[in-house]
Amino acid sequence: MFQVIQAIIIFAIPMLILWAQKKYKIVQILSPILLAYAIGIVWGNIPGIPLDRGLSMTISEVSVPIAIPLILFSADFLKWLKSAKKTVVSFLLMILSAFLAALLAAWIFHGTIDEFAKVSGMMIGVYTGGTPNLMAVGMALKANQDTIVLANACDQILGGAYFLLLISVIKPLLSKILPKYKTVGPVEIEEKNESFTELNKDAKRKVAGGVFIAMLICIAGLGISVGIALLLTGEMNAAIVMMGVTTVGVGLSFVKKVKNIKFTFEAGQYIILAFSLALGTTVNIEEMLKASPEILGFVAVAMFGAIFIHLIFALIFRIDVDTAIITSTAGVYGPAFVIPVAKAIKNKDVIVAGLTSGLVGYAVGNYLGLLVYTIAKLF
Repeated sequence: MFQVIQAIIIFAIPMLILWAQKKYKIVQILSPILLAYAIGIVWGNIPGIPLDRGLSMTISEVSVPIAIPLILFSADFLKWLKSAKKTVVSFLLMILSAFLAALLAAWIFHGTIDEFAKVSGMMIGVYTGGTPNLMAVGMALKANQDTIVLANACDQILGGAYFLLLISVIKPLLSKILPKYKTVGPVEIEEKNESFTELNKDAKRKVAGGVFIAMLICIAGLGISVGIALLLTGEMNAAIVMMGVTTVGVGLSFVKKVKNIKFTFEAGQYIILAFSLALGTTVNIEEMLKASPEILGFVAVAMFGAIFIHLIFALIFRIDVDTAIITSTAGVYGPAFVIPVAKAIKNKDVIVAGLTSGLVGYAVGNYLGLLVYTIAKLF
């Protein structure tokens, strides 16, 4: 009976976090994902409370391969390629920067961290796409669960510091060395203010039906990916499964009927919160505190290295300040932080390109994660 209650709580708390995110700025600053992790860790380490860690692990392992295609369904990759040339160039340079920084971190820490190659794969995943890619790459490479949680926690802490800089002093500082943004023409801003709770009953029913169909598609894609993995390797190879569901998400983003299903992105983000909470409950805080501090250094080199290298590329290729900032945001955080940062730098023209850049990052992050891991193993 308590397993049923545990599952309900795991999927109910993210709803409360999303509600709190809209009402309280502190939740936005702390990051809903970090908050979900924190709640899960606290829950999992309170003595005397019944907890089935096996159930939590099952939920976490199934959640990510369902969430990734949901997030990718709404991407418009062709529109991104046709957008301002500087945006595409700048984001490709951000991907290259993250690639180089992840390998640099792997080279520096290869003698001190046992799973350095796996961490490097997770870092390129998170700094081209986002947290879903970090989780997916970590699971695909069968990284230790504590390593995944520590890497993500360090990313959230350091990422929070960079976000505060982005919304405050970054633009004034970079404006001194990078060109000023020039509007290239009318830009259609599709800023979504629609909230599920504000819809009428009929609309809610229609949206819920659409998301349910999208979920079934994701589950079918997961089943096919598992089948291919079994056919090719004789086992449920996580790397093949993750590549399969990513390919399903990218491929179906070109299918109009799937692409037009509303709230698939939000549904994917919700599932990631449930994943984060479930994974947090599996962490033994005593063991986590004993963990090597080198992981924090590894993440710092990977993140700030990517940011710094991207800045150098922006100087060389004369990328304007607003485009450099929004593509850096898309790489480091994914789409979730694009709109807040665009508002902070007072330029809504970059929202569409920034959001799509983040989604492109989600699409390529898993592939790059396995590539970087393969290269880093040679160190």
